[in-house]
Amino acid sequence: METKLAISEVFYSIQGEGKTVGIPSVFVRLGGCNLMCGGMGTQFDGELHNGAEFRCDTVEVWMKATSKPVNEILDEECIKAIKLGAHVILTGGEPTMQQKGLEEFMKYVYKEINPYAFFEVETNGTIMPNEYLLLNIDLWNCSPKLLNSGNDTSMTFKEDVIIELNKHNTIFKFVINKMKEWHEIGHLYMPLIDRNKIYLMPAGENQELLNQNKQFVVELAKNNHINFTTRLHIEIWNKKTGV
Repeated sequence: METKLAISEVFYSIQGEGKTVGIPSVFVRLGGCNLMCGGMGTQFDGELHNGAEFRCDTVEVWMKATSKPVNEILDEECIKAIKLGAHVILTGGEPTMQQKGLEEFMKYVYKEINPYAFFEVETNGTIMPNEYLLLNIDLWNCSPKLLNSGNDTSMTFKEDVIIELNKHNTIFKFVINKMKEWHEIGHLYMPLIDRNKIYLMPAGENQELLNQNKQFVVELAKNNHINFTTRLHIEIWNKKTGV
């Protein structure tokens, strides 16, 4: 039986966040997530719930998905880009919900497109990756969700997953809009992860909101000697996805 993945969108662009910002990348967005940033109900009314201060900016995309065989996911533009060295970014939603399908997709890319393909996974860090993914993913772009996401800590903080990811090539990217998030990071995550792997990113799903938070988060990162990342795709296109 052929292996399929639930796919929401696939497009060629540049990475806009984190350690690999600016690198040509093919985004493979998988459907489904085990969290709801913005609080339960935001997917229906677009409002903030459960104390959330921002909402998932791709929820309208990852909630819709089409099941596709792994060899039919990429179009010619994306295949060409990967052959020429573009990174493959497995994102969502939460891509680790479909681990067996990811394995088969990666094997297809290695065999048919580029044996040296670079794979990056964007994950919320709540699901333990299997052995194949831990061995073969080149970069884990982990964005643990804090209380400002509207999700309870019991759902978002999985200590064993964070400890395991810290053993690999991982960055931990936190969405910040107030000082309380920095205190939350210090309490929960600082004891578990390497300091040089932490990136602070301003909350903001459009240029106006991003600019409101950017100055504060830059100064916070500078004062604490922590990496800063912006959201380059929003700065350039003022769009959250598909660019």
